[in-house]
Amino acid sequence: MIEARWATLWVILVFGLGIAGLGTARLVATPQLPSLGSVPAAHPGWLAAGPSPSVPDTPVEPTRLRLPDQDVEAPVVGVGVEPNGELIVPDDPKVLGWWRDGVRPGSTRGTVVIDGHVDARGFGAGVLFHLSELKPGATVDLATTAGGQRYVVRAVLSYPKGELPKEIFDTTGLPRLVLISCGGEFNFQTHQYADNVVAYAVPLGA
Repeated sequence: MIEARWATLWVILVFGLGIAGLGTARLVATPQLPSLGSVPAAHPGWLAAGPSPSVPDTPVEPTRLRLPDQDVEAPVVGVGVEPNGELIVPDDPKVLGWWRDGVRPGSTRGTVVIDGHVDARGFGAGVLFHLSELKPGATVDLATTAGGQRYVVRAVLSYPKGELPKEIFDTTGLPRLVLISCGGEFNFQTHQYADNVVAYAVPLGA
């Protein structure tokens, strides 16, 4: 079950601002971009049903995400989890996935989780290719079936694969948005990046 540990995460965010971006790297262009594999939920079971977040009266789903500072945008589709607990990522890196069993945009608590590949063979660079370069203060525009919402980036951190904090998937803390992709060194034997890059954002005015 997902545990609410917003206080712990807030400490991570505050002290992480000074090191945001350190240890992250994007893939240097190569003749053939590798396929990526999934964004892990770190440990199976972390995405099991937890306490229900507070949701709007009508179901709201994200439809499109835009990063104005990077002049990129992409459609957002709902995704679930694999049997082993890993969060599913859309194959096309120009399409983002929203964890539909988690929190809906507009909820008064909990984290809206959106993921995407950094790049992929046959597709090239994805919309989150430069995620590690987002700066605190950058805005994220999220279009939904009930209108638009704007978030402000508070931190961008990098974690080794398999070590994503489970607080990322919190459904009970203060409202926020996280964007997850891959980063760090690429292993050509395993066809995996070493890290996950996570951008933390809060509703504008929060």
